[in-house]
Amino acid sequence: MNANLLKILLGLFVLLSSFIAKNQTIPSERVVNWKAAYNSFSINFPINEINIKDFGATGDGISDDQPAIYDAINSVGEEGAIIYFPAGNYLLNSPINLKPGVFLRGEGSDSTTLLLDFSGQPINGINIAKSQTKENSSSFFQIISGFEKGRNKIVLEETSEFDVGNYAEIVEDNGDWDIVPANWAENSVGQIIRIDSVKGDSIWFNNALRIDLSADLNPRIRKISPIQNCGIECLKIKRLDEPDEGAGSNINFSFAANCIVRGVESDSSVGSHISVYNSSNIWFTGNYIHHAFTYDGAGTRGYGIHLSQHSGECYIADNIFRHLRHSMMVKTGANGNIFAYNYSLEPNRSEPIATLSGDISLHGHFAFSNLFEGNIIQNIIIDHYWGPSGPYNTFLRNRAELFGILMTENLEYETSWQNFTGNETSNTIVPYGQFILTGEDHFLYGNNIQNTAVPEGSEDFSDISYYLDDEPPFWMDQFIWPPIGYPHELEEHLNPAKQRFLDGVWLTSCNDSIFVGKEEINSDISLKAWPNPATSKIMIELSNLKVNSIRILNLNGIYLSDYKINTKNNNFEINLGNTIKNGLYFLVVETKSGVVTKKLIIHKRY
Repeated sequence: MNANLLKILLGLFVLLSSFIAKNQTIPSERVVNWKAAYNSFSINFPINEINIKDFGATGDGISDDQPAIYDAINSVGEEGAIIYFPAGNYLLNSPINLKPGVFLRGEGSDSTTLLLDFSGQPINGINIAKSQTKENSSSFFQIISGFEKGRNKIVLEETSEFDVGNYAEIVEDNGDWDIVPANWAENSVGQIIRIDSVKGDSIWFNNALRIDLSADLNPRIRKISPIQNCGIECLKIKRLDEPDEGAGSNINFSFAANCIVRGVESDSSVGSHISVYNSSNIWFTGNYIHHAFTYDGAGTRGYGIHLSQHSGECYIADNIFRHLRHSMMVKTGANGNIFAYNYSLEPNRSEPIATLSGDISLHGHFAFSNLFEGNIIQNIIIDHYWGPSGPYNTFLRNRAELFGILMTENLEYETSWQNFTGNETSNTIVPYGQFILTGEDHFLYGNNIQNTAVPEGSEDFSDISYYLDDEPPFWMDQFIWPPIGYPHELEEHLNPAKQRFLDGVWLTSCNDSIFVGKEEINSDISLKAWPNPATSKIMIELSNLKVNSIRILNLNGIYLSDYKINTKNNNFEINLGNTIKNGLYFLVVETKSGVVTKKLIIHKRY
């Protein structure tokens, strides 16, 4: 890979004649329904909250608080709970394993820190994982028909093990694309699905197949049982010890679904800061992920968020990545994921030319049908270190600020059938700002490469988003959407993540944080609002005070809704109606003693 990348420095951007550029709309057979993947996320935030200090945690950064965290997690029943960490430094000398319904929530990434010190052991810090056993999963069953991309019905030899609501994993043997075999990358092509219906010998599932399966490659399916409804929010994680060898993530997901990491700063990691295996619908928003101990890539060292082993329908948005080998990576059959409106800077690797590393990295073993939209990064690199990536990976309106968008060569089997629309390479100094593609049958339209339209005459590009109908919930009024690509000039606008980094005031965005308005009130007041994100209504609980009014205002301070309260009850249900669009708002609760304000995300499913 290193030799191939060095060749890029010898010339300007290169395009091969086999690339498709017939019109600006990507043909339907080349894309998947990322909107359905985005809307399939479903999480139940618990109402109960417990304080970690009630279990003996000190938060002094000296005493080992892992036993207290362990006890707090084990105390949580089936209804789930938020384990609240007040401001402090909580030392962990051994890992923790979350259970379903447990959320770790701090006072903010600038106030609450989890310090990981495992005495040089190459292990994960926080595990959100579930072993697949005979009791909670099944053996594989042969798929008889329904192999085609776009189908959401398959026919099996046996369906008795499957019920509505089950999760299942579809796999097949590796094909002739597997030019760099590895025992951990067998059966790379696959998909995690949720079953909607079972009738006779047929199964219907929520989101259609994102690639054609092959009857010759033994396609099969098994029931799986992922851990669900877990979260880590509003805190900082810092790894202190550096093992001599091996890896280990700060946060590890394995066989998980409908979980969230938001408003988290992850500082220094041995392996990938966050690793995701065999999982579905994991959301990462508003995080700041930066620095590692080593950057050689061995065992995922130097990575940010890494998706692998069929992980799909995950959402990585509005995050900041800094000084990593690869900030965002897909490999080993990861598919249907969305990486959107992130900012990544200072790529760094151990090899010569340290900055020649992919912030966005497609790293082989046939990851397919992933969407990269609206990101501002330094380099997009599709390499063949572990062989080719799969088809339909789509790059819409991304800006590469350093070397550009690069694909390495491979004489045996090259990555093909990728989509590149509306992207920018903005650096005009040689050898930067390049657009070098290998393989064949790529779709290109409306790319602004150093102020040159690629293909020629495609400046009329108008596609805005491949998963949204309107601005994302974290968008603010001062930002243009979409910020990148035609009709805008090169580098004309920023996304919120880059602006947040440039401002340097708050690098994480914890959308559920509480703060007090101009009139101070008793700090013992507890305001709860759920669900958050909200769709059609929100439930509000405010202890100890009579509520006079509840208002929703936008980030410019304009009130959009005003709810008068005529009851002494402290529990309220607010109907959001049809006038408030998706976005980030403030929920303002006026009481006799003052005002309490809470950030609120509204995310309606249209």
